[in-house]
Amino acid sequence: MLSIADAGNDGTTGAAASVLPGVMLGLLAGLTYALYSWTARRLMQRNIAPRAAMGATFGLGGIILIPVLLATGAPLLATWVNASVGLYMALVPMFLGYVCYGHGLARIPASTATTITLSEPVVAACLAVVIVGEHLSAAGWMGIALILTCLICISLPVKAFNQKS
Repeated sequence: MLSIADAGNDGTTGAAASVLPGVMLGLLAGLTYALYSWTARRLMQRNIAPRAAMGATFGLGGIILIPVLLATGAPLLATWVNASVGLYMALVPMFLGYVCYGHGLARIPASTATTITLSEPVVAACLAVVIVGEHLSAAGWMGIALILTCLICISLPVKAFNQKS
């Protein structure tokens, strides 16, 4: 029987060692996401305007990512179509989304805001099913159910758990 660590994206099998870099990069992405949320929230708690806090956080992140763009960004800048799609993605879903995120982050704890953002892949997957006609596997639907369960659990008041004990 194959494990998840043995299966590649194309259904082929490979050594678990080939999966490790992807897992490590995923963990690094999660760490940096939590770090930027925490940093922006701390700035806001020091009476920095949410837009300024988010702008400073993303500006610094953008500067740090310039070497990555230079090393891997050639396809993004290869054609006007690619560049315009990249510009659209930067301005509409990212800029507007993170302006809204910053608005919420100014009002709730960073840990709660970060957890709530787990709904993003759920919405994206459901839109892909409904609009594009994608098909999710049973594991995909199970992942959606688990994310929604976690979101419900974090939304419940703490006293609800204490009463059952």
